[in-house]
Amino acid sequence: MQNMEYSPEAKLACEAIAGLSNRGLKPEEIRGEMMLNHDLGIDSLQFIRLILEIERKSVKRIFNVQIMAQIKTVNDLCAAILRSHTVQSVS
Repeated sequence: MQNMEYSPEAKLACEAIAGLSNRGLKPEEIRGEMMLNHDLGIDSLQFIRLILEIERKSVKRIFNVQIMAQIKTVNDLCAAILRSHTVQSVS
């Protein structure tokens, strides 16, 4: 993911992932192409906790079942966050 450190969505995602991952990574060590499950050790329960944490920090509902099913990588997660912000800004 290019310019991951400059994206507020990426920063939010990486901080939440670092807090839940069992890999002991710092937010700045997390890369966009990393798989949440395989590379970062985020299991299904941690994934739900990750989603709830991101929504809590962003103070808005971001995810639904269809969106959550498509999230496999950090890039996917950041895209979902960005998409929700774009949709809510246009509305």
